[in-house]
Amino acid sequence: MRKILSLLLMGALFLSVLGAGCINTGTTQPTGTAGSTTAQAGGHGGNGAQADAIPMVVNENGSIQLASLKEYIDSIPAGQLTQEEKDGLLYMVEEEKLAHDVYVKLYEKWGLQIFNNIAQAETTHVNSVRLLLEKYNITDPTQNEGVGEFQNPHIQELYNQLIEEGMKSEIDALKVGALIEETDIVDIQKYIDQTDKVDIITVYENLIEGSKNHLRAFVGQLEKMGVNYTPQVLTPEVFYSILNSPMERGQASARPPANDTIPVVTNENGTINISELQKFVNSTSSGQLTQTELEDLLYTVEEEKLAHDVYITLYNKWHLQIFINIAQAETTHVNAVRVLLEKYNITDPTQNEPVGVFTNPDIQALYNQLVEMGSKSVVDALKVGALIEETDIIDLQEAIDNTNKLDIIATYENLMMGSRNHLRAFVKTLANYGVTYEPQLLSKEEYEAIIGSAMETGNGNHGNG
Repeated sequence: MRKILSLLLMGALFLSVLGAGCINTGTTQPTGTAGSTTAQAGGHGGNGAQADAIPMVVNENGSIQLASLKEYIDSIPAGQLTQEEKDGLLYMVEEEKLAHDVYVKLYEKWGLQIFNNIAQAETTHVNSVRLLLEKYNITDPTQNEGVGEFQNPHIQELYNQLIEEGMKSEIDALKVGALIEETDIVDIQKYIDQTDKVDIITVYENLIEGSKNHLRAFVGQLEKMGVNYTPQVLTPEVFYSILNSPMERGQASARPPANDTIPVVTNENGTINISELQKFVNSTSSGQLTQTELEDLLYTVEEEKLAHDVYITLYNKWHLQIFINIAQAETTHVNAVRVLLEKYNITDPTQNEPVGVFTNPDIQALYNQLVEMGSKSVVDALKVGALIEETDIIDLQEAIDNTNKLDIIATYENLMMGSRNHLRAFVKTLANYGVTYEPQLLSKEEYEAIIGSAMETGNGNHGNG
């Protein structure tokens, strides 16, 4: 993003390039396409996404199909972890190892097959979290530890207590198993609520499904021995809801996220349906923003305002209808980003600024240069419009690559769709003036792919873009 800005702020070079319309920077950054592939978290995460958007690869024994899970999470970009997310992964890999190790020891003591079966399933749980540790280059605290050995002193102490309790009798051992699974469900849910990263949510959701199956198994075994287990950690409502539902079984394999897993609510004029977008944004949980995500939101809201303000100014100069039409659409772009600023309690840098006034000094300088160039002629004004949309597309794609938060991705994808429609409109209008526009920032291949495709439009509702 800043690279693009630096290029555009090179004064005389910028003016000569735009005037000539003949230099292509050949940027290799990918440009998003309509409904570009993004993932949507489902199930328990409190983010309002469709439950079937998360691949469930758990069988009735609670074992996770690791190959399919790995294929899916590797298809998701690795975002920057918050400290909470990193701490959650480190804790969960040891907690899952705790479950495995306790069950191994209790099987050795009592010879009950249920402990051996679930210990084997817990091996896949540990390895599921290890997939994320490897992806995010986090040292695995369990890699050199034997059975019953943990780096986290709290988990070490908990393991010792559970073993002591489970050694008293077979019934006590089974109760320990049920308690471990209750604890896992509560802890995993807590960590799901702390993240919007789709790969992490996917792993955690599968762990929860496995833990629910294990809890059902332990409680069922206790009932066969004439013992009614009372929940120790879960609320009675949640506990009995789990017990009264069948064993969870996932699909045979995981698939990369579908193209229609985020709402496409942008029409062919590039106008965004704010109410529909806001419904989706507010249905997803508010994770902790990284510094990069925060900076991108602040930059994007001013960049969208820049587009709006330039088009208003150029309309006042040349009275071309295209400028007022696209300026009106850009108002929805600014408001789309403001929905995110409000959700994350970020002060809006544009809220008190009139047309042509910006908080960011770089964007202020860029606005001044664009207006100066666009005031030379109608053709120069239209070229300014096309350049703005090229810049927006590249900057939005970079911002998408910087986040895994579904609400932010959904907003940026809709903004980028609008920018592609606006680019098509400016290029078509230039062609009506007998001018062939040459891309200034997009690669020739990316530019031709956009111009060679039809105007994009959503259905105004969630999904099916």
